[in-house]
Amino acid sequence: MKSLKQFFVMAFVAVLSLGFSACSGSDTEKLDSYKKVEDAKGFQERINTSTNCCVVDYRSAEEYAEGHIPGAINIPATDRTAETSFKAAMKNIDQSKSIYLYGSKKTNGSMGFYLAGIVSSMGWGLAKTYHLMTGYEGWVEAGLPIEK
Repeated sequence: MKSLKQFFVMAFVAVLSLGFSACSGSDTEKLDSYKKVEDAKGFQERINTSTNCCVVDYRSAEEYAEGHIPGAINIPATDRTAETSFKAAMKNIDQSKSIYLYGSKKTNGSMGFYLAGIVSSMGWGLAKTYHLMTGYEGWVEAGLPIEK
């Protein structure tokens, strides 16, 4: 019984070691280059000063119709089952553009990170990917303009 317990402890340590080595070097640099924007006004400033960008609202079509950031396009992706349609729609966007993503508070955290990974893997790279962490609600709460 003691040797079985030692085996599991050793296996656990080995798995942890592999996990830490996988997060070193260039992977960490890539994650650091993903732009998580906490402030809606800062997000707006980045959009306004960008000479070549596309704002992507990944909320549902119904939420988008109720109001969205001016100039945003809607590519609904409220859960991971929408990956194929999200990728197909993103193929129509020029890869020289920076991508500004936002969703809603309920889908923003994990979906934003997931979609940023998709955008990066499709060729934009994380350095040109921005995500509004406070979502559409943060934009509205900041008193910023919306379109319907």
